[in-house]
Amino acid sequence: MDDGPDTNIDVPTGKQRKVGWQTDVGKVRETDEDCVSVSSFGGAFGTVHLLVVADGMGGHAKGEVASKIALSRIWVESFSKIAVPELFSETSLSSVLEKGINKANEDILEYTSKNPEASGMGTTSVCAIVAGNAVTLANVGDSRAYVISDNEIRQETKDDSLVQELVDKGDITKDEARDHPRKNEITKAVGISSSLEAAIKTVQLKNDESLLLCCDGVTAHLSDDDIKKIVQETPDPQHACKKIVDMANDRGGSDNISLIILSKPLDLKELDNKKLSEDEDIIEKSQEQNKDLKQEDKKIRSEEDWEEERKKMERGLEEMKKRVAEHEKEGREKAKSEPAFFKERKKT
Repeated sequence: MDDGPDTNIDVPTGKQRKVGWQTDVGKVRETDEDCVSVSSFGGAFGTVHLLVVADGMGGHAKGEVASKIALSRIWVESFSKIAVPELFSETSLSSVLEKGINKANEDILEYTSKNPEASGMGTTSVCAIVAGNAVTLANVGDSRAYVISDNEIRQETKDDSLVQELVDKGDITKDEARDHPRKNEITKAVGISSSLEAAIKTVQLKNDESLLLCCDGVTAHLSDDDIKKIVQETPDPQHACKKIVDMANDRGGSDNISLIILSKPLDLKELDNKKLSEDEDIIEKSQEQNKDLKQEDKKIRSEEDWEEERKKMERGLEEMKKRVAEHEKEGREKAKSEPAFFKERKKT
């Protein structure tokens, strides 16, 4: 259901949080094993968003199937018509998300028991239920949630990974963890074990803060500062998502790339003007690039014309040399025949 301009609880009147999302296969993988889900339900009580990023694992063991099962089950348990009444009852949102993740875990295990070829498949998951400025987060694995303000970026989830354990022990620093050879080893995932406990927490967004959920395909190539800069400079969350995906691909795209951004409260009219301004900038840059291409094309054509003229001159020179050689040959043959000619004249 579409959001109304004033339906967000605790969000300033006349402003609204907007959602952008994108998933991309990257530059190396053949299959996109990531899935994202964005659902919104609005009414007089406010607008509630369910945001989920799942990063499937298992490769040939059908990681993309695991991520799809997780998204489907979390959605059914947390946001379907059956579950919506729970969202506005005394049932905590934490228990709603916990139930969804546990059901997803059971469904994936059931799938692998019936399809042995998929044994070993699983998925990370980071999800959020957002009601106005209140955010309930749940995560399993190394997909992350960040809160980004005008001044800082905060990672609100902790990775379930080997390098995170090393960081916690003080064996390596956070910077060293980024390039650690075992950085992709996770210690927990949905669909791997019959017992699963998701990390769940609640945060309160301020009105200058955005929420970002992403898989490790983003954080493998972008630093926290890279992400913060893009989100700060790009109010439209869909544009911001595209810029982040493009940057990750430009830096190698070693994995699938998926993310969701819930913007800070925006003035929609201001956003439309900003978007128009960005579109105009894009058009202007395209026109400049087109102009440069035409000039380059003209230069190339000029060079091609000059090259053709040079080839014509070379062909003409070769033809002239050939004629001179033929003329010299005729002269030599004539000189050889002259003594015989004079002898014949003497006889007569």
